[in-house]
Amino acid sequence: MQLERFRSYSKNIQSILVWNILFCFGLGIHLVLYNLYLEGIVQDDAMIGKIIGLNFLAQALIYIPAGLFSDRVGSKKGVIVGVILFTIALVGNLFASTPDSLSFWGFMIGIGHAASIVTFVPLLTEYSNSEEKKNLFTFAFSTGTLFTFLGTLLGGIFSDGFQTIFDITQTESMRLTLGFTILIFVFCLIPLLFVKKNALNVSSKKQTSIFSIIKNKPGVLLPLMKFSTSKVFAGVSLGIISPFLNLFFMHKFSLTPSNISFVLAAGTLATVIFMSYNSKITNRISEVKTVSLYHLISIPAIILLGWTQSIWIAIVAFIIFRSANFGLNPIVSKLMMDGVDQEIRGLTNSFGFMAQSICISLLGPISMYIVQIAGTEKGYFLLCLISAAGSLIAGVYFLYAFGQKKNQLVGKMENQPV
Repeated sequence: MQLERFRSYSKNIQSILVWNILFCFGLGIHLVLYNLYLEGIVQDDAMIGKIIGLNFLAQALIYIPAGLFSDRVGSKKGVIVGVILFTIALVGNLFASTPDSLSFWGFMIGIGHAASIVTFVPLLTEYSNSEEKKNLFTFAFSTGTLFTFLGTLLGGIFSDGFQTIFDITQTESMRLTLGFTILIFVFCLIPLLFVKKNALNVSSKKQTSIFSIIKNKPGVLLPLMKFSTSKVFAGVSLGIISPFLNLFFMHKFSLTPSNISFVLAAGTLATVIFMSYNSKITNRISEVKTVSLYHLISIPAIILLGWTQSIWIAIVAFIIFRSANFGLNPIVSKLMMDGVDQEIRGLTNSFGFMAQSICISLLGPISMYIVQIAGTEKGYFLLCLISAAGSLIAGVYFLYAFGQKKNQLVGKMENQPV
């Protein structure tokens, strides 16, 4: 069924989806090993928090320039430039050995990562027609998440396998595995070369200054600010604990990289399944209420994750938390792309990512400082409580901000006098 749906899309969309699959596979390997690799080199939780914070700070700084660049030259070129920057930064990171150099390349990784992903939703929007858009976002996010699952699953297995086969240290095996991801990111650029301009995106592309758009249509700022604010609250929920979940399982339950891969992969696979029910749930209770519901579902899960001493209960809690928080992404993306002016879709997407990344960049060093001061047990539990509070605020705010009819909201924006 999924293969038939893939074939139903245009050649351009098929090429974009193949790029997304390869990129997500490499990203899955990178995400499961990056923190563990830093742990093996610097062996300092506070420094790891600082590096991760700089990574997300770089993302926050580049999102808007990347969005403006995307709106100006096209989403395809924006993605290609982002992946090239990301790959260069990953190469530099492999040869870094001091906290300062790791911090610098962590910052550069954030720039490349952000520039790569911020233009993905506008890229899908630019090259798809109205019929394709109906299920495209859910399909793209679910297939991307599925291959992130495969990368997450295989990342730790590859690392442990290289350690055994080549009789090297765990840090060296992770470095070798991370080097493999660089090749994946290089190859993922090939499908984008087959994405060609057509009448759909050529006719809709406008070379209008973003400042002119805002001046002539001040109403476009309202949904932009609303979506950005919702991302801030979601960023608190995710940013305080999510970047450090692999360290959480290693510190609290003494899991190996391959075991951590299995746990994180299970969460990613569950997210794919969770996303497959999005359309059924949104048809029943609306898209806005579904997003709010997902935020609220994650609250008991994250509290249980921080409280329990059982690895199996922790795994189940993590799966629910991850599925709820990431399962809402395609719904929010569709609401966002449908609810803003076509000419500022890239900028709106950038503002949302920027707001969330600022939260994570600020919370990263604080998170690891709390763990270092309070200890593993109490420290991570406090992080989970803060995350629960963020989810509660995010769920309530989203329902309040977007609870009115979407068409009425769009109508107000378009008809607002200049």
